[in-house]
Amino acid sequence: MRRKNLDQSLIRKYLTEALLQLMEKKNYDEISVSEIAKRAGVHRATFYRHFSSREDILRCSLSDILKESEGDRNLLQKDFASFILPVFQTLYHKKDQILLLYRSGHAGLLMDVLKDYFDFDEADGLSVSRMTDKYRAAYRIGGIYSCLLLWFSHDMKETPEEMAQIAAAM
Repeated sequence: MRRKNLDQSLIRKYLTEALLQLMEKKNYDEISVSEIAKRAGVHRATFYRHFSSREDILRCSLSDILKESEGDRNLLQKDFASFILPVFQTLYHKKDQILLLYRSGHAGLLMDVLKDYFDFDEADGLSVSRMTDKYRAAYRIGGIYSCLLLWFSHDMKETPEEMAQIAAAM
């Protein structure tokens, strides 16, 4: 059944759900764009109006998940554990989806999403003190990413609160 006259966010949601459902049953590399579009009930061209690739769906999905956890940016420097806790809570709440992405070999997309979440951008033309801040941020993002990978490899057995304390202790 083809779906028509849907708003963009609904189409993106259907395409994301279709890919995740297919990933539960098939190897990611065997899933085609046509298959995703058919399962979502939209035309293949509609897929490309909203996403550039299957990886783009996954990246956008991870970004949407992290946006749900958006916390008080002032806490980033003052109380990192309180800032990062909602991230771990949101990922834990989406555990099935996150572990599906991890097991399919796409956890690397999370690094790009974390950079966006922490507003990390290139450091061209920055003063030495600002460069140090950028390196500090890069170090922290890399550490969080590595902690997340280890957490995923343990099937996310630690609580979000435990993970926030671990991340803040680094």
